[in-house]
Amino acid sequence: MATSPSASERAPVYDFDYVADPAILADVHQGYWQLKQNAPSVFWTPRNGGHWVVTTADAGIEVLRHPDRFSSRFLSIPPDPNQQKMIPESLDPPEHRAYRQLLRPFFESKAIEPLEPRIEQWAEEIIGAVAAKGECEFVEELGSRFPISVFMELFGFPLDQFDLFRSTVVEFFKVGTDQTQRMQLGGRIVGILAGLYAERRAEPRDDLISTLVHIDFEGRKLRDDELISIGFLMFLAGLDTVVNALAFGMRHLAHDQALRTRLIDDPDSAPAIVEELMRRYTFVSVPRYVAQDTEIGGVTMRAGDSVLVPLAVVGWDEKLTECPAEVRLDRPHCRHAAFGSGVHTCLGIHLARLEMIKFYQVWARRIGHFREVEGVPLRFRGGSVQALEALHLAWDARN
Repeated sequence: MATSPSASERAPVYDFDYVADPAILADVHQGYWQLKQNAPSVFWTPRNGGHWVVTTADAGIEVLRHPDRFSSRFLSIPPDPNQQKMIPESLDPPEHRAYRQLLRPFFESKAIEPLEPRIEQWAEEIIGAVAAKGECEFVEELGSRFPISVFMELFGFPLDQFDLFRSTVVEFFKVGTDQTQRMQLGGRIVGILAGLYAERRAEPRDDLISTLVHIDFEGRKLRDDELISIGFLMFLAGLDTVVNALAFGMRHLAHDQALRTRLIDDPDSAPAIVEELMRRYTFVSVPRYVAQDTEIGGVTMRAGDSVLVPLAVVGWDEKLTECPAEVRLDRPHCRHAAFGSGVHTCLGIHLARLEMIKFYQVWARRIGHFREVEGVPLRFRGGSVQALEALHLAWDARN
């Protein structure tokens, strides 16, 4: 890695810890909103080895859409040369394109649409299991089980290992997990993937793992290291992100009677509700590695620096969204970067949207109005992928 100038040469400086800032751990989105209001549009923080942070849509989009200057080769801050590669996320153009084109057909809308009946069936089954109880801890009982079950079935992970897979991902992203523990967890994931790939080579099934093992890639089969790298990304992204989106969205719906009523009375409003809740409660902060000396927002960054892009700031920018703190369905355009922007826009965007739409529709039909249980402290997770770790909900159970 290139050698960057000393911290004293960087300005402006603002003290912010994206992993463990007290405001973030008290309420992730309120903490980032305070950062947006109070911090410079581009600033240096000495935390986590020292790095830049951007807080406006213009700066964020510039970083995301210029991989020649802002590389994805390190997906952590501080950069970790030993981190498991995740294809195609940790590749830059032009190498990135071939792998993305290989995977894209399995995640584009026409490939995802036939899954709708099965996704709805999963939602019916999982929501139906708690409907008569009148209460639940949403993240554990529903928020994790629904999207994770869908993804595990699609990819080909064995459903009887659900608890092992989910706990591994939770520990991997947990704020208190140190680098040694994270490497051990990464090794566990690699072992799981290697075993599954070996099984599908011997006995192919109708799942994505089998397809990847046998697919033609530029006139050859994918190597083991390529398969592990692709699977590692799918494992982490597929088993965590929609869980977080649903938890933040359900927390808002629990306090917004008008929006709940709209969803109950008009299930076709679910797609717009999903987009607006994703805009308001975006929960990923993307690390990038500065590949060459550059300037952004009047600030000079040096090759070897790192920069963090909280994706929420795009959807919260007043130049793009009027009254961005409000959740409204009357916007002519819902602009956000919850799924990223540029060449690394999330491959699973269509699957994630469909999962959330079907979940909200089934929940509105089966449960109706609901509320957050008062007096139960909320636990938030900081880091590059933020989360609400528990959410207690209650409703009047129907006969």
